[in-house]
Amino acid sequence: MKLTRAAPLLLVVAGMSGFALAEPVDPYYIDGPQDPLFLAQDFWHELGNGFPPEELIESIEWPTDETSCFDGSDDPYVPNMIVEMINLTPTFWWDLHYVADPETSLTNFDGWIGNFGLNDAEEAFRIDYQTINRPLVFESMTANEIFEPGEIWWFIIQDYGNAMGGPASDFSSVGIASMSTGWPPSTGSIIAREVPVPATLPLLGLAGLLMSRRR
Repeated sequence: MKLTRAAPLLLVVAGMSGFALAEPVDPYYIDGPQDPLFLAQDFWHELGNGFPPEELIESIEWPTDETSCFDGSDDPYVPNMIVEMINLTPTFWWDLHYVADPETSLTNFDGWIGNFGLNDAEEAFRIDYQTINRPLVFESMTANEIFEPGEIWWFIIQDYGNAMGGPASDFSSVGIASMSTGWPPSTGSIIAREVPVPATLPLLGLAGLLMSRRR
């Protein structure tokens, strides 16, 4: 399996760009059994509960009978969880990914994501509704896979389990994979890229047009 770094020199560049209060991450990824993972070389940020205002979300969860993958991987005897999260930042985010903590298990993972240089990748998936693994089931604003300010998303973690009994929606610790271990404070992490401000409105319009054509 190929290990690919997503963002070289991210911590240095992010610090020079004024993200002093932000939570940048330097991820690498490994493709897995579902949809291929691809993390573009960009500034990646972690979004979480109790984070600075630039990357703050709130989240809750509940069990569901809905499935994320339609390939037979969903165990009918293990509950799936829907996670609801709201974007409390002023930023438009895209390319959102869920990364499990080491104690968390699931079956709808696209591959593995970890911290570059640590060889610590954990199960992860892109939060979208494309191809085989389609965890994203609801967007409260434009249905374009862009997490807009004030928007609410619902996504499925299939066959969710946590060895320490933690809830699926706890994203309270800074760091991903081995840098986010043990509950409390968290069971997983959300990472995303910021939509460039000058491109936000044209991108929203284009994404909406493409989605309408797809449907």
